[in-house]
Amino acid sequence: MAKKTSGVPVYTIGLRAKGPADSHLAKITRLAEAIGMKTFPWADKLVAVKTHFGERGNAAFPKPIYVRPLVDLIKAGGGKPFLAETATLYTGSRSNAPDHIETAFRHGFGPEVTGAPVFICDGLTGRDHQMVPVKGKHHREVSVASGIHEADALVVLSHFKGHEVTGFGGAIKNLGMGCCSRAAKLAMHTSIRPSVLEKKCVRCRRCFDWCSVGAIGQKVPDGPVTIDPKKCRGCGECLVSCRVGAIRINWSEDTRGVTEKMVEHAWGVWQPKRKAAFFVNILTDIVPLCDCYGFNDAPLVPDIGFAASTDPVALDAACLDLVDAQASLPGCVLKKPVPPARSKFGQVHPDLDIRAQLTHAEAIGFGTARYERIILD
Repeated sequence: MAKKTSGVPVYTIGLRAKGPADSHLAKITRLAEAIGMKTFPWADKLVAVKTHFGERGNAAFPKPIYVRPLVDLIKAGGGKPFLAETATLYTGSRSNAPDHIETAFRHGFGPEVTGAPVFICDGLTGRDHQMVPVKGKHHREVSVASGIHEADALVVLSHFKGHEVTGFGGAIKNLGMGCCSRAAKLAMHTSIRPSVLEKKCVRCRRCFDWCSVGAIGQKVPDGPVTIDPKKCRGCGECLVSCRVGAIRINWSEDTRGVTEKMVEHAWGVWQPKRKAAFFVNILTDIVPLCDCYGFNDAPLVPDIGFAASTDPVALDAACLDLVDAQASLPGCVLKKPVPPARSKFGQVHPDLDIRAQLTHAEAIGFGTARYERIILD
């Protein structure tokens, strides 16, 4: 792995602590100040603080207390922060505003902890959006959640982890998938088409409950389970719901398109706010799958710390390198130890191009994967 020596500054800080001045909250504050949040003119600005509340049952999502240092800096400058989220495409505990807010509170994201109210930015059912022009490979305009697009500034706190479709999830994914409307999420997933392996299927019908559009069924009782491609939204939830591995997606053909579309949506969110956007990534509980599922697997590598930048692409590039610089942990999904310098997410998701997000972002002029790491420890 080549060490990055020039480019956009990415600040990192580890987890060692000698006293209260080295608490996690103090470290996040130092990172936020390093990327300019202390001196930014927040006065009277409406500030979307985008994080991830986690699906009910998941425990790897960002800790609510990690939001507080960011909120406090914004308020100290006279800003008006709110915790921003959007509806999911699939069924679950975050598919509409009331359920999403209840999940946020169940997971500790109430204002008494974070210091800011919760606002579901694409409305009651994920339909409130603004169209933003982009010059992408797949899109000429993207659908951004109204509450995020109309905000004056954006702060994004992301949990860095693996992802079964995009390779990894970090700042880019939190922008592209997390800040856009349900229509946008559907547009990103249109190329995903799962199918059922009849020999593996045990007819448990578990996937039926996970499909939000009723695309999965049986033509005859106790017959083969099939997925109707005309109804399928391509969200991929059935893939994870199946406990016997009977649902498969043609990853090599489909996921590249999904990833590139997600990057273009992230670009659409970032462009209007590129001079008023700040990004912090959490490098703890680095699990193989995203926090959208109602469970989380064992971490792949040891906890690393936190990282921050004003460029989400540079930040994710640095975090990916930091993960790959670690040796894998015993007891995780990886059956054999993976040494430093080898891709951890690549071993979990061997059919994916793990760096596709970074490659496409640079190709369309969205940020840069070239970074200079500045260690604050």
